Amino acid sequence: MTKKHPRQDAAPVPEEGRTSPEASGVSADLPLLGPEEFRSLLSRAADRDAVEVRYLRAQADLENFRRREGQERRRAAEDEADRALGPVLDALDSFTRAVEAAEKGQDFKALLDGVNLAFRELERRLGDAGVTRIEGVGQLLDPSQHAAVLQEPTADHPPLTVLQVFAHGWRRGERVLRPAQVKVAAAPVESPPPAADGERES
Repeated sequence: MTKKHPRQDAAPVPEEGRTSPEASGVSADLPLLGPEEFRSLLSRAADRDAVEVRYLRAQADLENFRRREGQERRRAAEDEADRALGPVLDALDSFTRAVEAAEKGQDFKALLDGVNLAFRELERRLGDAGVTRIEGVGQLLDPSQHAAVLQEPTADHPPLTVLQVFAHGWRRGERVLRPAQVKVAAAPVESPPPAADGERES
């Protein structure tokens, strides 16, 4: 009987318990990492994670800072508005007392005196806050402080002289809060010269 020899080109059978690189999906061309290289790779990965954590934390801190800053600005604006309303509320009390006193006594003069007193008190409080009235009558029109809403032809005053104030203007320091609404003088309209006799006949 003739013995059959195994084919020499048959694939070798892997040892039991071992998996070839090709079977595991890993290319056999990749170099194997030693312990030091593997630890270095893990260290770099940990460094990247730490940087990412620090970045996210800094971003969260920045958002918190912006939110706190916005809240503080809103509170400061509200506090300033509350302080500005103080003189108005005090003047409102004075007006209320004047009206109540006039209603009880049916005295118009008492009402007028009370209103004038309340107005002077309000103006004084506004002055303490740096708010002053813009003067107008008799002055030349200043576009930065006056708004001309009406003109009156007249020969008694130079053109653009403020003749009347319809609504007072106010400023705080050099800043104009509201320009005064005024009437100003305009050059009088000249009447045409009388026609000559010959022109009238024609």
